[in-house]
Amino acid sequence: MKRLLAAAALLALAWSAFAQNSAKEIAQKALDLSNAGESVDYLKKQIAQQKDAAQKRALLAFLANLQEQLGAYKDASDSYAQAAGISAPNVEGMPKKTSPQLVLDAVRCALSSGDSATADSYLNSAVRNSQDETIQAYIKLYEVWSRLCQIESNSDLDESVALLKAYSDFPSMKSVQPSVLLTLWYITGQDSYGKQLRKAFPKSPEAAIVAGSVQMTPAPFWYFMPKKGKALEAAAENAAESQSVPVEKSSDDSGSGEKIKKQQLGLFKSRDNAQGLCDRLKEKGFKPYITEETRPSGTTYYIVVVDENAKGDIGDQLRSAGFECYPVF
Repeated sequence: MKRLLAAAALLALAWSAFAQNSAKEIAQKALDLSNAGESVDYLKKQIAQQKDAAQKRALLAFLANLQEQLGAYKDASDSYAQAAGISAPNVEGMPKKTSPQLVLDAVRCALSSGDSATADSYLNSAVRNSQDETIQAYIKLYEVWSRLCQIESNSDLDESVALLKAYSDFPSMKSVQPSVLLTLWYITGQDSYGKQLRKAFPKSPEAAIVAGSVQMTPAPFWYFMPKKGKALEAAAENAAESQSVPVEKSSDDSGSGEKIKKQQLGLFKSRDNAQGLCDRLKEKGFKPYITEETRPSGTTYYIVVVDENAKGDIGDQLRSAGFECYPVF
């Protein structure tokens, strides 16, 4: 009997190790494929076949991270939310995240896709019950971000700015202070917040944004973020550079307005990733192509675009097909 129990225990351990390792192997194989589109499709097929909850959770989180890097924010938000809804342990060899962390990832991606309603619904879920101070700090920050994206009056904006100023001094908000200061710098245009950020968190990505050495991801969230006074004027003058969206005047523009020439769907440092998005677009019947843009820093970006059609509704078609896009004039 003891031998049988020992054999069963060894078999269980072996199966556990196999399940854990297979998630890592699947993720690695996805990364080894020729383009990002193939990687996403492969992961989706593998996830659909998984019966082990822990493995499925790990692969969903991995897929979500890949989708987020590709700029497919709505898909990423859905994948993060699905992973968060699976009650299972972390898998060895894969990124370790708690369910509340995955919920916050889903919130961030929902905001990046311009979907404040979904972000708010996730923020009002069981994640609020977390006793983790960092989780609570992110909840407060994301609530303000969501509110800022829905601003309708100056008084609402002033209220949010006042709240962010308070958060910048709260010890409990230290984990998100770089983001708080960046948001204040962005919406107020006051360099004092930028100086404070560079002094207190010199090696943070937020400080690099203020210094101009890196740029923000061109996500809808930052388009909807309001600006005050001089910050608003600066945004109008520097929209193309700060948001990574090229702005071109139409050659047949008579001065009565600007004409949309094409829709931008993504900006990548890797041509392979840009090609992956093109492949997904072609599968949906669109005719995308890649343009290149070299910045003063020497970095070359690969931009995926689709030309506007005669009806002027290509943007609506793209969004209906599940792609985020931004007009280029």
